Amino acid sequence: MNTVYAPTVERGALGEHMPDLLRQAAFPHPAPDTRLIETHISWVILAGAFVYKIRKPVDFGFLDFSTLEQRRADCEAEVRLNRRLCPDLYLGVVDVVERDGRLSIIGPGSPVEPAVLMRRLPEAGMLPALLERGMVDERLMDRLARRLAEFHASAATGDGVDEHASPSSLRANWDENFRQTTNFVGRTVSAEQHASIRAYVQDFLEANTELLEQRIQQGRIRDGHGDLHAGSVCLAHRQVYLFDCIEFNDRFRCADVAAEVAFLAMDLDHHGRADLGHAFVDAYVRSSGDVRIRSLLDFYKCYRAFVRGKVLGFQLDEPGRPAGELERAAEEARAYFELAHAYTRQPAGAMLLVCMGLPASGKTTVAHALAGRLGLVHLSSDLVRKKLAGVRPTEHRSEGFERGMYGRSTSRRTYATLRRHAARWLRRGRSVVLDATYGQPSERAAIRQLARRIGARSVFVVCRAGESVLQARLAARTRDPHSVSDARPKLWPALKSAFVEPSELSGSLSVETTQPLKQSIEQVQHSLDNSNQTPIRAVAA
Repeated sequence: MNTVYAPTVERGALGEHMPDLLRQAAFPHPAPDTRLIETHISWVILAGAFVYKIRKPVDFGFLDFSTLEQRRADCEAEVRLNRRLCPDLYLGVVDVVERDGRLSIIGPGSPVEPAVLMRRLPEAGMLPALLERGMVDERLMDRLARRLAEFHASAATGDGVDEHASPSSLRANWDENFRQTTNFVGRTVSAEQHASIRAYVQDFLEANTELLEQRIQQGRIRDGHGDLHAGSVCLAHRQVYLFDCIEFNDRFRCADVAAEVAFLAMDLDHHGRADLGHAFVDAYVRSSGDVRIRSLLDFYKCYRAFVRGKVLGFQLDEPGRPAGELERAAEEARAYFELAHAYTRQPAGAMLLVCMGLPASGKTTVAHALAGRLGLVHLSSDLVRKKLAGVRPTEHRSEGFERGMYGRSTSRRTYATLRRHAARWLRRGRSVVLDATYGQPSERAAIRQLARRIGARSVFVVCRAGESVLQARLAARTRDPHSVSDARPKLWPALKSAFVEPSELSGSLSVETTQPLKQSIEQVQHSLDNSNQTPIRAVAA
């Protein structure tokens, strides 16, 4: 039976009433932890063990929620489509009701809006949170890849699906992307990047029409997930959940399986973990037998990164958003557009980029940001050292200078392991950013020798900050539960005296990290772009 909606709350003012749904009394169940998350298309209410998603009455062209009937149909489609991958997570569609001038979930009152009801997944199990804690490894990538390959094998294909991956459809999608990002040029994407990506797309589609049509004939186009970035993956209850698929537009969900694989691989690149992205692709190829996806990955990675930048950019024109939130969205959009641009540029060989400096000099922050913008494999001495010692990344040891796992023999082993891992990636043609102190000339000489032996370009970035800043950062680490480094203020005198300035590195780039991170990254990228060699990016998996 169809629900009759007869609210007195005006549609345009619905957002103003969202705080009503943060009350315990608004729910038919305990809701001790309520929170509102706003996206460009939905209001998401976290309430105890459940989640409620309410559509905004918006029309972006690629989706239209302007009528109540459209929003209801979309809620039902979200439940139906997501149950393919998460049958125990999506519970159904319920009503937001108005009672005594306030909004509630279910119960007596006048129905106002439909809402999707879901079980709440633990935030600690979300893939971005696991990545931040260093809790993701190749075994999890293998589980993810096998789950996705199994889903693709049974997902719908043929009429109603295949046409969304035709060359003409891909060209239309890209044309829409370029139109919808015109206003972002100069804000989140440069004119040069925008034009360069457009030229790359045109050239790729013209050169690969036959391959794209072969993929259709081979049954590689599937009604898939459509939005498989890191935030749509959760590890909970010993299960891997791939949730929140696209339901509002079939052409975004129905695509070549390579586009779906590329999405998560791209987002792992964005999170500075290109190594995991490559592991995920390798595992998917093993599970599916689809070796041809490798020739399509850069194209689809570019597409997915561009769309992520576009969607984040939409938030910049939404009224009422706090200034800090808007700046974070703008900066993340820039990072995605930079990554999209990186995928379009042909590598001139592998690069070994070394971010070095005293503890707390900002080398990890700079290395991580560069990895996420250029798709580089990021190797950290802190993570390698702790893995060798058999301790968790965020587990801290209060050992003295050059004691325990920071003793000289362990340090030599750590740096040797970094070189070995770097060599493995460089030999596969993939560029690497190393993140370590490199305070000894012998360690720096070993890295330069490795690059020469493999034929890779080596670039040293020396991160710097004033002594008072460094000590303040070291002190702040004692309060940061996600900090991996064990360097602390009491070790500062010994750490400082042990560091030998890299005077032998005449071609190194010095970066002052007290400036905004954006400026530090632009300084490094400008140096790379103006060197005698073509800027390097990670090669497709």
